Amino acid sequence: MSEVLQTNVFFFITGIAVIVCSALLCVLLFHLIKVARTLRRLIDSVEAGAEVIAEDMQQLRTFFMDGGFISRLVRMFAGKSARGGSRRRSEKTDKKNAELEITNE
Repeated sequence: MSEVLQTNVFFFITGIAVIVCSALLCVLLFHLIKVARTLRRLIDSVEAGAEVIAEDMQQLRTFFMDGGFISRLVRMFAGKSARGGSRRRSEKTDKKNAELEITNE
């Protein structure tokens, strides 16, 4: 084989290898971009969830720090309802409201 023919065969094989490697690299980059987009969406949803949890924890902290929890515990042990009135009073109020509705009709 002459040197020119060997050189031509070498460049032909190298050209095919470069084309195949470039095609594989394009496919790999395409899939990496899809994975990156999916991860971005996942991170966004996790961040949104973290914000909701942070707001809930802030409300819970405010509830405990402002004495809401302790006052409810005291009311519970004292035997009062959460609304502060007795059950008998709420039944009377319900009767009055029912009478007013009948009268308004």
